Amino acid sequence: MNKAGFFLLIAHFVSVSSYAQVIVSGKVLNQTDGSLIPYANIGIRRSSVGTISNTDGTFSIRIPEKLKGDTLLFSALGYSKKLIPVRFLNPDLSHTILLHEQPAMLNDVVVSAKREKNKVYQMGNRDVSGGVLETDTLYAGYSTALLIENTQELMKHGLQFPVYLEQARLRILRNNLPSFKFRVRLNEVDSTNGQPGADLLRESMVVESTMRKGWLEFDLSHLKILITKPFFVTFEQILDKHDRTVIADGYREFMQAHPDRLVIDTIEFEGKKEPHLMIKRGGIDLPGTFIAITSKDWAAKEFTCFTRQTSFAEWVKVRGIVTATVSVSNQPVTRSEQLKPCADKDVTCKATKLCQDFIDETGVNGMQVCVSKNGETKWLGLFGDSNSQLQTPVTAQTKFRINSISKSITSLALIKLVSEGKLDLDAPIQNYLPEFPAKKYPITARQLAGHLAGIRDYQEDNLNDFIRTEHYNNSIDALNIFKDDTLLFKPGTRFHYSTYGWNLLGALVEKLTGKHYLDYMAEAVFNPIGMQSTMGDDVTMTLPNRSIFYDLTGQPNNLGDLSYKYAGGGLLSTVQDLVKFGNEMLNDKNVSPKQREVLFQTQKTTDGKATGYGLGWYVGVDRNGHRIWYHAGDSFSSSSWLVIYPDKNLVIALLANTQHAAAFDIYEIGELFYGND
Repeated sequence: MNKAGFFLLIAHFVSVSSYAQVIVSGKVLNQTDGSLIPYANIGIRRSSVGTISNTDGTFSIRIPEKLKGDTLLFSALGYSKKLIPVRFLNPDLSHTILLHEQPAMLNDVVVSAKREKNKVYQMGNRDVSGGVLETDTLYAGYSTALLIENTQELMKHGLQFPVYLEQARLRILRNNLPSFKFRVRLNEVDSTNGQPGADLLRESMVVESTMRKGWLEFDLSHLKILITKPFFVTFEQILDKHDRTVIADGYREFMQAHPDRLVIDTIEFEGKKEPHLMIKRGGIDLPGTFIAITSKDWAAKEFTCFTRQTSFAEWVKVRGIVTATVSVSNQPVTRSEQLKPCADKDVTCKATKLCQDFIDETGVNGMQVCVSKNGETKWLGLFGDSNSQLQTPVTAQTKFRINSISKSITSLALIKLVSEGKLDLDAPIQNYLPEFPAKKYPITARQLAGHLAGIRDYQEDNLNDFIRTEHYNNSIDALNIFKDDTLLFKPGTRFHYSTYGWNLLGALVEKLTGKHYLDYMAEAVFNPIGMQSTMGDDVTMTLPNRSIFYDLTGQPNNLGDLSYKYAGGGLLSTVQDLVKFGNEMLNDKNVSPKQREVLFQTQKTTDGKATGYGLGWYVGVDRNGHRIWYHAGDSFSSSSWLVIYPDKNLVIALLANTQHAAAFDIYEIGELFYGND
């Protein structure tokens, strides 16, 4: 072994007072039973900011000022991920983050009756020429990943994929802590860049040891993992706050005592010169755990190794190859139960899989999806729970918040009032609603319905402007929230999305009809269409089949009283009701071509620029060039989609009781059904 030096990975070794920051803390729990989740990964993607929860599920992470506008990602093996914008996590509070447990997915193994002699092979790097020490003092989650693939030499001895994975091993060169912990992960090879990709394991496999040196072993045989192609074996170091403090103090003392032993050495790797900090003549007694590596030229050519500094930092290919192996068996195994792939024309199977994969990835609690074509329901997908605590499954009758799709439904009321001669879309709003003060410029209903009126939206830096607790008896009373605010710009000159603008239209409906907005909508829209499950989300009433809603941390949270914005974002419905509404938009008997043109023709700014928004509807094409009318909506506790493909009489609706489904690719569902007649 070459004892000339040891590479040190040094990151964030700075005084915590040297830059502005916020500290977010709390605990990570299993949403189902409230049990703690130790060693959960927490961090910001593609950054050096990351940590791991302690054995009791608690965590504390420092967020630099420049990343306060970013999103914190929480994940744990066997659980769905959770994304929470940093600005929603108050540094003065201890937050409880709930993760949704995914069912274990073990391969069901059956040994063939004609049993062959079992052969065990070792794959990986066993050579040692030095060591590497992670000395990060602020964050945690350092990982090193070794690509495992079959070689010509092993193939000569009979090794062929698929193989049965039995064990993983990591060589510890020297440990100077009372004990240390590593987690083993298995990762797919990302086909786009060759880096470690998706996790193959759904179970957190952590081994704690007090050894000074030797092989750290992970028994994987009970998982019955069948390997069919190259993969990465990844070792993640688990350091708690105490470990990082001990390492920081010891390293600082060493630098002060032996400044002459720190040497910057430049090496060339893959055509690039890279500086490496090395310790000459000692350093092996630094506190921490040295991972064995080899930095020989032949190893860099034969093996591929990546490292990352924290849980979600970028993977970086390195020259120093970790000393690690896996043991595999060629014992023939077959699956007794294998998931059958969807048939080529089985679009409902494919749609179900898309939704289930998304739910498994994001932890959406409950979701409905419905697809209609030519007025006929083609698929209704019901997923998860409407009440996770009671494990009440989502049914077709479960009511979800539809958020900004409320605007699209309100637009039908507006066009009906126009057809009855009660509303001129281009007349000043005060002609009908003198309760709304005159502004510097006149405002019309058409401008309000197209987000061109200059009315403000929620103040993003003030959650109280969005999460309101006061209950309003009607939409006219709710105008007090914003009626005295000045316009943001001259109406017509800019597109500025505004739910408050639609709240003003809700008040207009009340003034023109002499009825409460919800009463008129039930009389003129909901009941005639047969939308029996559509209503206002009135917190003063007990509403049957109403879902529980879950905030970004995974906890039940209604997030206020929505009576101030029924017209712009406060309705409840089901996907079947939304599909009925979508079909109404396509039905010439109920919506005339002239009315449809008003609703779905893009408005333009005064300089002639198309906004892509009509009256309560976005209009355009999807990524495949198909013409669509659509609206989406989300709040901190729900998400919604409604998409109409007018050229195919295709309507798709999606509702969920968390915000995560706002990221669902609804157009994948559209493409499945678009050409399927």
